[in-house]
Amino acid sequence: MKVVTPFFKPLIVLIFLGVFLSCKKESTRWETEWVAPFVTDTLNLYKLHNDSTLDNFSSSNYLVNLERELLDVSLNDFFFIPDTTISQTFSPTIGIGSVPPGFTFYNEVEAHELSIPDAQLKRIIVSQGKIELKVFNPIETSAFYTIKMPGAVKDGATLEYTFFIDAGTADDPAVANEEVVLDGYHIDLRGEDLSESVNISGFNTLQTSLSIMSDPNGEAVGISTSDVFEVEAKIQNLSISYAQGYFGEQVFSDTSFFEVPILNQIIAGNIDLDEIPIDIEISNGTKIPFSAKISLLENTNYLSETLSLSSDLINSSQLIAPATGAWSSLNPSNHLISFNNTNSNITNYFENLGHTHRLGFEVRMNPFGFNTGSYNEIFPNSRLKLKLKSQFPLGLQSNGLMFSDTVDVNFNPQIVDDLITANQVVLDVAVVNTFPISGKFHLEFLDENGAILHELNNIETIESSLFGTMDPQENLMKMESSIKVLIDNTVLSDLNITNRIVLKAELNTAAGVIQSIPCNAYLFFKSFLKVNTINSIQ
Repeated sequence: MKVVTPFFKPLIVLIFLGVFLSCKKESTRWETEWVAPFVTDTLNLYKLHNDSTLDNFSSSNYLVNLERELLDVSLNDFFFIPDTTISQTFSPTIGIGSVPPGFTFYNEVEAHELSIPDAQLKRIIVSQGKIELKVFNPIETSAFYTIKMPGAVKDGATLEYTFFIDAGTADDPAVANEEVVLDGYHIDLRGEDLSESVNISGFNTLQTSLSIMSDPNGEAVGISTSDVFEVEAKIQNLSISYAQGYFGEQVFSDTSFFEVPILNQIIAGNIDLDEIPIDIEISNGTKIPFSAKISLLENTNYLSETLSLSSDLINSSQLIAPATGAWSSLNPSNHLISFNNTNSNITNYFENLGHTHRLGFEVRMNPFGFNTGSYNEIFPNSRLKLKLKSQFPLGLQSNGLMFSDTVDVNFNPQIVDDLITANQVVLDVAVVNTFPISGKFHLEFLDENGAILHELNNIETIESSLFGTMDPQENLMKMESSIKVLIDNTVLSDLNITNRIVLKAELNTAAGVIQSIPCNAYLFFKSFLKVNTINSIQ
């Protein structure tokens, strides 16, 4: 918005006359006209909004682009692997007796079930995560604890870590801690069966191996049934980039809001639009079948009136096929839900002039349950996307369609006093209209609290550019107009408390004509206050 400060400059000739004529005995009267700038502004469609709804790159006329991303989820949005603590414990059922230095007295593999809601995972690749390991030594000699995860492999090497732990006692075991980073590990979760079998019976199972050896450089030590050897592993902050298994029949439902900002400036009137198609594109970059449905599409206009899209496609489930390929060759499947004049009330929907839209949707994973012939897979670049797509020419027939814009102003108190004493004040407005639409101005004078002080209505009509001439440099039809508005003293007396001026433009096209809007079309106006005073010298 522009801040415009009107001003007057005293005229030297008036001072001269005042001095010269002061010697005359008879009174002298004369009229003087002063001109002061008032408000200058340019209205174009980009000024009425500040996002990419309008597109002028592919046509000589404006296109309305309503492309919106409504859903974009990745692998870790499908399921959550909670932090898990697993432990492996060894306590002799009978006393082992004295063991020599360097003696391995325990070496076992155990399987641990992971709690993964709504999913049966067989293989994963970890993008980020860690294991906090803690071991306890209850014997009176130091020892080596070797922990392995047979199913966790990175760069061809199995995850393995060896602790050296000091001597302890059964009542006060020694403790050692270590953090192991899991980033980049491929983990087989099929349990004991680590072959290439894809038997569904093994899932969400992590293997651990623990071996314990007394210190080769230590002393012989006795091991009894009261000794408890323990390893505790806390798996934390696990994120995955790849998963294979069955991911269940999860349902994603949400309501998304989007706006058409230009319509937010409309405060009155109605329009008639050409046919406007709208597509909902669903892109499935996972190897999971889905079903999807649009449950709701409605908009709300400047009068708080809500209109819903009606169609047989609303609440109708659509099957979304899995992606094909894998890894770098992954090819998402795409599905369109298209609304047009033949299957919906889409034109009436947009003619409601709703600037706020609400879209409800539901996406269901594995709608037919588990298919024994294949498994779900999600890759690092897998995404499930739901996108609103609609592009159409900005062509309309308008009747009393009204936009508004607000300009900040700041009037000098001394100037206001001079205006109030003037004989006549006229608002002189020069207008250049390049819109193929006629218009009327309405002005509102507001105080600092937004209260309306005065209104100027029924200002002369601004003619459509269709009645003007072509400007070859701008490649636009132009219609120039001059408008004069008499400003009375009630308005002038409140200029010193006027903080903002609201400019309202009422737009109208010829009846029955749908008019396209050229790119870069604008409405320019430059206004002046012409002040007429009656001066006298006695």
